[in-house]
Amino acid sequence: MMIKKKNFLVIGLGRFGSNVARVFYENGHDILAIDNSMEVVQSIIDSKTINDAVQLDATDSNSLKKLEVEKFEAVIVAIGSSIEDSVLTTANLRELGVKKIIAKASTEMHGKILEKLGVEKIVYPEAEMGRSLAKQILGLNTLDEFALNENVSIAEVALPKEFHGKTLSETNIRLTYNLNILAIRRSGGDFSLTVTPQTSLQPDDYLLVIGNHENIERFQHLREPLIK
Repeated sequence: MMIKKKNFLVIGLGRFGSNVARVFYENGHDILAIDNSMEVVQSIIDSKTINDAVQLDATDSNSLKKLEVEKFEAVIVAIGSSIEDSVLTTANLRELGVKKIIAKASTEMHGKILEKLGVEKIVYPEAEMGRSLAKQILGLNTLDEFALNENVSIAEVALPKEFHGKTLSETNIRLTYNLNILAIRRSGGDFSLTVTPQTSLQPDDYLLVIGNHENIERFQHLREPLIK
């Protein structure tokens, strides 16, 4: 199924913002990223991981207005260094008519202020959660992922077609993808913790796995195995 191309604006290019922008770009969407640091912007441009990046002070309403921010599918405010800048930028976006704003909050109070400004979704992310958020926004929810920390997640993954009808031991998931299977959910049912190497896998199964973020993505997309 072809994914409809969307146009996003990401404000703030720290670890979180750059991860969000990169996943949008990797999935074929147009990205404009802005940051008040020319050094950061130049680094993003040199990496060629997104469509475009510009140096701009998002707390300046006139500068934002020139970008026609109201035309973006969604605006992600990923400013982490200053709560004041984050709030002022969000207020500017609302004043300029942006309907869908997703913002990073560094504290509970910060989040409450953003909520009062009408932010649609507020997140309190670790660095790696930027990738998970971007996938949620794009509707790539075949992988429902919950980060335990910056390195490890628990995720619900639809059983890849290559494993239909095989036993768990035949898939060799633990050795090849360095993932542990916590439970299996049958179609229309709850997760079962009764999992053995002889458990037969069915086409509509979902696996609850735990492991490194990158290994989970590798398994989901069945890219090159870690161990050949």
